[in-house]
Amino acid sequence: MTDLDQYLTGLMNQVCTDLARMYPSEQQPSEYGLIFPSKRDGTLRISEQEAKLLFVQYLTVDRRYCFSVETPTGETYQQKGKTPMSARVDLTILGSHRKPVAHIELKAHNCAIEAIRKDLEKLLRERTTGMWFHTLHRAGGRTLDTLIRKFESAFSLLPECLRTNDRSYLIAFFVLEDARLRWQWLHLSGDNARNREAVAAMFGEDADRSRWTTAKFRDSDAGQSSNAAARTEQKKARGKGSREAFFVLIPTLAPDTFLHLSARGGSYRLRQYDVRRPGERPRVFTVPSSHPAHHSRI
Repeated sequence: MTDLDQYLTGLMNQVCTDLARMYPSEQQPSEYGLIFPSKRDGTLRISEQEAKLLFVQYLTVDRRYCFSVETPTGETYQQKGKTPMSARVDLTILGSHRKPVAHIELKAHNCAIEAIRKDLEKLLRERTTGMWFHTLHRAGGRTLDTLIRKFESAFSLLPECLRTNDRSYLIAFFVLEDARLRWQWLHLSGDNARNREAVAAMFGEDADRSRWTTAKFRDSDAGQSSNAAARTEQKKARGKGSREAFFVLIPTLAPDTFLHLSARGGSYRLRQYDVRRPGERPRVFTVPSSHPAHHSRI
């Protein structure tokens, strides 16, 4: 993967960590205080807006890239009416000279094929690396498979967008109820036949579902009480005691660089330095884990 691909994957994991914390069974806000709002009947309002805010928060704290929201597209689209117009991308990451290097589209719920097609068209035609992040309240295996299959139908409606495309797209589905993430990179080659094969291999009826990477961000419900006790203990210890700092080399986590570890009481943080850019601010580093309480970040 490229540096940008790795960055987007890490950003996705940070967002999923917070979404898992925010679910009612955990009774915690996100790292920066975000919660799901309640509707008049007392149920939660689940949408793509929470994920969008979390992406913005981590991009703001990290400061590695500039970014924009509701970004006008470079291409024009005629999805309604008779006049082609610019559309808007939910979130755009900008590189040198403030040129877009990645677009992020966010969706929620088991939406219709047309809703998927419209946003896929934006990702494909803008010709940058892209991410599709889809939030679901709850979904069994059959529901998720049905949603994934809708992407094959949506791609089939966009043959011209797919024909010569040579970009990569991170497709991710996060189910809140069991805090489970399924994701995979769709790498397009610029060749029409190979692109269609890549889409079929990822979304088709006979696609190998084991190719999707699965990660869980919360323990099973059976362990909720012990997890709550552990979190309570962590809150008591957080921020107390003398602060110590170390440079550590952990090749299994970051094989190409050193990590900066700072610890104080029961709390610790990791930062990742880029040895090729020693003058830059260190980046957030998240340790993958099966429970968000074991993730470290700054």
